[in-house]
Amino acid sequence: MRKKAAIYIRVSTLDQVREGYSLAAQEKALRKWCKEHGYEVYFVYADEGISGKDIDHRPGMKQLLEDVNGKRFNFIIVWSLSRFTRSVSDLYDTLELLQKYNVSFVSLTEEFDTSTAMGRAMVGICGIFAQLEREITSERISAAMEERASQGKRTCNEVLGYDLDGKDSLKINEAEAERVRYIFNKYLEYKNLSAVAELCRLKGYTGKRGRVQTAESIRKILTRPVYAGYNSYCGQIYKGNHPAIINVETYNKVQRFLEKSIVGRRLQRQYKKLNTTI
Repeated sequence: MRKKAAIYIRVSTLDQVREGYSLAAQEKALRKWCKEHGYEVYFVYADEGISGKDIDHRPGMKQLLEDVNGKRFNFIIVWSLSRFTRSVSDLYDTLELLQKYNVSFVSLTEEFDTSTAMGRAMVGICGIFAQLEREITSERISAAMEERASQGKRTCNEVLGYDLDGKDSLKINEAEAERVRYIFNKYLEYKNLSAVAELCRLKGYTGKRGRVQTAESIRKILTRPVYAGYNSYCGQIYKGNHPAIINVETYNKVQRFLEKSIVGRRLQRQYKKLNTTI
């Protein structure tokens, strides 16, 4: 088989603004390497604006692995291991697949390849550190978001009833706030999510992006503490700096009725189940 190489390139949203990480820059450097080493480029597989934390959500990577099975090339080259994957388990599974089909793997900037035992070992070690970096970054982001919430700053980017107010807060969108108040008031009147969704449909009240309201979307609106002037993050509630659309008493009253409705449905299911066994 001729020396055929598959090029894989990837950028996440953050990487796109970093010098040297653009798709075009990666492809140019990798094509140059292939030419210098006598490899014919079979295809350039690319994923743009997608995280490297797993493979399932990357169409370019999935197509690459399918073509490995088809034995369409005998070499894969990437800009760096972090462009390929940041998951250690995905890395090991992929290396096992490549070894099965005798496909070598090279990282340009880290200068190792899997055609040697030492190269395979180095890839595994680097993979562990790539995953560690991703997990540490995730922890830092989570801590930063929790700190924002504790300071009363917004924890969402889009919510019916509000517009963004700078980078930290929200301001009421009166036209949308009218829909929110209507939903809370009608639920207290009918105590039925589907009924409220139908009433919204009849009045032409939609969600933030113009979608027709459903029982589930109504439930989500009713359970958002943002409407009572609070922010939520990871199950915790924090007093927000933004103005409330409804008062706390109304919000809490709705939550009590919702809880009763959930318990009632559970009991009804249990009753039906018992009846079928008698």
